[in-house]
Amino acid sequence: MAALLALSGCSNEPAGSDDFEIPRFDPLVNQVEQGKVGRSSDHWIEMKNSADEWERVGLIFGYADDYGECLKAIAGLKQVNFAREYRCVPAN
Repeated sequence: MAALLALSGCSNEPAGSDDFEIPRFDPLVNQVEQGKVGRSSDHWIEMKNSADEWERVGLIFGYADDYGECLKAIAGLKQVNFAREYRCVPAN
């Protein structure tokens, strides 16, 4: 039941805009914070945006080692977009 859920999307809104909101994002975050899926803590993939802020762009869950799988996912992202800065953050 391993998965990577992409959360980011394209928008015409500037980074940090209060008007831009991802539909149903808050309920997803609330559900994830209530408990882990599988044996280990789930992890958000965060990316540093152009405003130097960390944004949640993915969620790793359902693996025996979610943190390790998060690092592997980031390694893949870095192959395609090496200039971006990513990190893994516990989700619950």
